[in-house]
Amino acid sequence: MWINRDCSNKILDAVKMRPAVLVTGMRQAGKTSLLKHLFPDAEYITLDSTLLAKEAEENPKAFLSRFDNAKNVIIDEIQYAPHLFRELKIDIDEHRQRNGKWILTGSQQFSLMNHVTESLAGRIRVVELEPLSAHEILNAGIAFSTNTIVGRGGFPELWGEQALNSDEFYADYIKTYLERDVRSLTNVVHLRDFHRLIQFVALRSGSLLNISELAKDVAVAPNTVKSWISVLEASGIITLLPPFSGNIGKRLIKAPKIYLSDTGLLTHLLHIQPDQNLSDFPAYGHMWENFVMSELKKTIVEQPGNGLFYYRDSNGVEIDFLIVRNNVVYMIEAKSAEQPDGRKLNFKKVAVVLKEKKYKTESILVAPISEGEISLKDYRIVNPAMLKIFR
Repeated sequence: MWINRDCSNKILDAVKMRPAVLVTGMRQAGKTSLLKHLFPDAEYITLDSTLLAKEAEENPKAFLSRFDNAKNVIIDEIQYAPHLFRELKIDIDEHRQRNGKWILTGSQQFSLMNHVTESLAGRIRVVELEPLSAHEILNAGIAFSTNTIVGRGGFPELWGEQALNSDEFYADYIKTYLERDVRSLTNVVHLRDFHRLIQFVALRSGSLLNISELAKDVAVAPNTVKSWISVLEASGIITLLPPFSGNIGKRLIKAPKIYLSDTGLLTHLLHIQPDQNLSDFPAYGHMWENFVMSELKKTIVEQPGNGLFYYRDSNGVEIDFLIVRNNVVYMIEAKSAEQPDGRKLNFKKVAVVLKEKKYKTESILVAPISEGEISLKDYRIVNPAMLKIFR
């Protein structure tokens, strides 16, 4: 079953306007399938092949010459041949009026983006593909419950083939993909300790990142934890959400909050079976917050640190998420109850602080309601499938 992706038009427009396009994102988010769907006549080659990757790395000019007569070329997993970027730059500069020939995919975003900025700055459009959003699944005509979408996550394969056991999928995902990325990004000697770190991160999802505490939990050095957190972020497995500052003159917490990028992976790491009722678990509130975080990343243009933040001051007053756009701050709280207690919301407290600095504010509560949106006196209640309102 094919599920249309919201970013398809962005990719199609980029191919018309830029010499090269890079689609990046975490493994199994659907990058290759999407590009093959959008460009069925394109030449396709993957550097998952060790021999092809070696040729592209050691003899990039010969590698690219095989595509001299192709209109569009999809090169998959380009991070395995970093020297190819320089040869692509030469080819693009020789044909500057030719747009959209080179369509690339890649994971491991830190190392990949370093090569992009060094060699292809001004020549390439980068589009990040997230796993499926609730909006995309809903548009595909797939009915889902809150329990199902939080527990199953957003990987396209799990929704295209709903008979797949999601717990088995995520077990294979960790073994096959994370270990490969880990080995290529850093020298992890003890993979068992690395897996323990991932599990402790899952337990702390939605909490402030505390390197020292994680180091004690895993029984490794803090610098090792820093390195491994970078690996998880580079692989797209976790998201670090920075605090909002905004020059508001308050003592604000400075540490980022840490989230798993997919709630299906989160529930697997918490050892929750797919058929269990998630709301029975004490951690469900944190799971729901993590789900809302992942939906915000999928459905708005801003990325964490570039328009998307959280708010917490030294008095413990917190707003789960802030979206800053055109001097308007959207204050967003994630509550897992269908009828949340409005007295526990901090919208008014934070709005006063923000308005002192001339910010306009809007208050939004994201909850598992069956209606699309409900407007109350002081805030709106929105279900996750309606988060496209920020586009």
